[in-house]
Amino acid sequence: MAPVSIRYHFAMARTDTPPAELIARARNLDWYHTLELAPDLVTDGWFDLRGYVRHYGLPDRMEGMRALEVGTWDGFWAFEMERRGAEVVAIDLDDERDLDWPPRRRPTTFRDRPRGEGFRLARELLGSNVERVDCSIYHATPEELGTFDLVFCGTVLIHLRDQLLALERIANLCNGTFISAEEYDRLSALVPFPVSRYRADRDSDVVFWQPSARTWKRMLSSAGFDRVEEQARFKMRSRDGWSVRHIVLHGRKPGA
Repeated sequence: MAPVSIRYHFAMARTDTPPAELIARARNLDWYHTLELAPDLVTDGWFDLRGYVRHYGLPDRMEGMRALEVGTWDGFWAFEMERRGAEVVAIDLDDERDLDWPPRRRPTTFRDRPRGEGFRLARELLGSNVERVDCSIYHATPEELGTFDLVFCGTVLIHLRDQLLALERIANLCNGTFISAEEYDRLSALVPFPVSRYRADRDSDVVFWQPSARTWKRMLSSAGFDRVEEQARFKMRSRDGWSVRHIVLHGRKPGA
């Protein structure tokens, strides 16, 4: 149930021509997601998720559903769920200093552009009604956000120091289905019990723990999801040519 202080509306497709100023800004922005924002305007994102949507198991129709995306960045999945009919809330952090960082690598100054700039621009160009909330999943509660029929979290937990706390928060927000898509560690699968590799000592990216597929399943169960089912495994290719192995899991609350 949504708090009475927040209002949500179904998405309405933009019918007017986007202002040239917005289009120019979109062309000059560095994008994480590839997004189709207007005729002849497709962002050059680090990841083009359009060809991978089939792996995630989103409902084809989401009318009447209230959905949450955790770690939305530019908003690909939030806008996709809205396009399918859902009322969508998306959470993320604007200030990179608020993200989880190994202590030696934590930034000390604010970037010139907040991380939510791409989302806000895409929202305006698409005529979207998705609500974006500047909030860490660690601090996300039903009292602030309400509860959701579906919670989506893709490639976020892998970057968190406390993955189980994040999953606990997600379980408290979800009264239906949780869709998780994360990188998994194949080497850890050689061990015949749940295990996760420590990776925060690398300089290449910010990954604290890299669980095996078995470990991800057990973690979702520990967080409060009674039924955890594997939906798919696939490699996601980046704009620069390297790939990341993903596992998609569906966790369901009792009665869902």
